[in-house]
Amino acid sequence: MLILGYQHFFCDLEEKLKALDKFQNLITFISQYVDFTGNDLKSIYDKVEIIQLKKNRIFIDEGEIAEKLAFTNKGYLRVYYNFDGEEITRDITPLHTFATALPSFVSQKPSFEVISAITDCELLIIHRNDLEFLYSNYPKWERLGRRIIEEMFVESQRRIYSFITETAETRYKKLLKQYPDMIRDVPLKYIADFLGIKLQSLSRLRKTIEW
Repeated sequence: MLILGYQHFFCDLEEKLKALDKFQNLITFISQYVDFTGNDLKSIYDKVEIIQLKKNRIFIDEGEIAEKLAFTNKGYLRVYYNFDGEEITRDITPLHTFATALPSFVSQKPSFEVISAITDCELLIIHRNDLEFLYSNYPKWERLGRRIIEEMFVESQRRIYSFITETAETRYKKLLKQYPDMIRDVPLKYIADFLGIKLQSLSRLRKTIEW
């Protein structure tokens, strides 16, 4: 019986360590914004769902109210909307960052955006009602939530500004410098759409710019 007890203990410990390993990228990211203690972090473990989203599968669909926020533990998500029969890419979510259909998530109105997996993804998901619980009961989580939403908004404004003031070449060089893994792992047709240029133009750019 004692041996069985030890086996159960070590099995449980192994499972807990595996779960903590899954959270490590998330912990590293959020610690940039708020100084969390171990006890602070425990409050989120049972609120986060780990899902595997296959390539081309939808995370949030057009017309759906965004009730969840994803952290990209592995893989890339694409945020786009449909306009005159064409898919317009608004964003490609970098690895180890948050993603949602932000206007819908904030307003709780149907989304005009679609979020789908460009590659196979492992996502850490937290639902809006669980976030509200954390905000109400843990001041540090409320502070983090505000910072994350502000950062997502600022990034969207920065992207609009870059389209107005920068050339496609400048935008590509910045993307290459900041997210070289994205250039390597994401199909070029999505990179071109994200940069606001045709695939042929991106191919010409890549020939003139060294990695």
